[in-house]
Amino acid sequence: MNSSSVFFAKNDIRFRKILLFVLPTYLTTLFNTLYTIVDGMFVSKYVGTNALAAINIVYPIVNVLTGIALMFATGGSSLAAISAGAKNNEQANQEFTLSIIFSLAIGTTVSLAIAFNLSRVLTFLGATPLILDDCKTYALIWLIGVPAVIGKELLTYFIRMSGSPGYSFFLSISGGISNILLDYIFVAQMKMGVLGAGLATLFGLFLSVIFGILYFPCRNTSLIPTFKHLKFKTGFRCAVNGFSEFIDQIAIAITTVIFNRAALSFAGEDGIASVSIIMYLQFLFIGIYFGYASGVSPLLSYAYGNKSDHICKKLENYARCFFIVAPLILYIVAYCTSPLTVSCFTEPETTVFSLALNGMRLYGIGYLFSGFNIYATIRLTSYGKGHYSAIITLLRSFILLLLFLYFLPNYLQLNGVWLAMPAAEFLTLFVTLYINHKFKHIL
Repeated sequence: MNSSSVFFAKNDIRFRKILLFVLPTYLTTLFNTLYTIVDGMFVSKYVGTNALAAINIVYPIVNVLTGIALMFATGGSSLAAISAGAKNNEQANQEFTLSIIFSLAIGTTVSLAIAFNLSRVLTFLGATPLILDDCKTYALIWLIGVPAVIGKELLTYFIRMSGSPGYSFFLSISGGISNILLDYIFVAQMKMGVLGAGLATLFGLFLSVIFGILYFPCRNTSLIPTFKHLKFKTGFRCAVNGFSEFIDQIAIAITTVIFNRAALSFAGEDGIASVSIIMYLQFLFIGIYFGYASGVSPLLSYAYGNKSDHICKKLENYARCFFIVAPLILYIVAYCTSPLTVSCFTEPETTVFSLALNGMRLYGIGYLFSGFNIYATIRLTSYGKGHYSAIITLLRSFILLLLFLYFLPNYLQLNGVWLAMPAAEFLTLFVTLYINHKFKHIL
């Protein structure tokens, strides 16, 4: 792979240099969120909060499709980086190819199954008669565009792994800017509503995929699809290694449904809209954690495959410092700017604004604990230990979160809904610290 130039010697590792490598990855993560955040902002401002609620109802379907993509994108690219570090480019190319084949096959099958049962699925997710038509429109666009959803994630991760984080960022920024421009045209100017928002997202994804495909003939890279000596068990290994990312997305899908139902019971459609706003802002803030962790992931994988233990340890020392300081800064910023960020979605005098503002300040407490949990899962995946990262993900995103969502609202009403995530992240942190200590000498 052409990654060797970014995997420097121990004495050459500086935090500033790591940040320069990580920055495109964070910006990539940031622009990934634009596919949904911009849709939400335009729909809320130009169509209404009921349409925003419709998008939020559909989002668990998006989580499922994205989870399939990320399972192979993270799991496959980490294994490919380890293979590249061990100078086994043929194995890396097989992992790349099988990640594409498996993810597209599974994604298409799941998409068709949902499409043939769409009304029942949306009703189960919480769609009311008031918003069902908008839900169907938005969901069908995502289901039709599943090759672009999967292709975009795979290409972004594997191109970054091959040593081109800048080009990986270009894929996302091209799609993100396209999404913003088309949202303005379709939603604000042409008044196409939820249909326009969905089409803008879909066209942005396809543009990223086109640029991603063009990377391979235009760049001198040894990362290429191959159909020689493919072993399907390698595809399963990619899936197992990235399974924590799939669990994370499925858990988000399930908890979003429960969040929506709980908010609906306390505040009606306004409650669902406030959940939508908080989820959008969460993507924006914790993208900092995912950006840094995903940025150092190929560095860790390559150095691990190359048996460069000293480089791994120094990278991890910087990461620990980052995840001690960043959460404190992030929570302060999230708390102080919440009136401004919430106002991007709805007017200050509305019920939705007051619900979302209070919810954001309570929900944001979880940012203090989630950073290290997120880093630990990506670190373990980077070392090919994805089954252990799945334990952390199951706890923080599913088991403990569902437990607190069940109990806390009984005592704290809607505030209990907002505090469920911070409570789950806090308890998971103890398990994360234990697992991290157990694998302190993973090398």
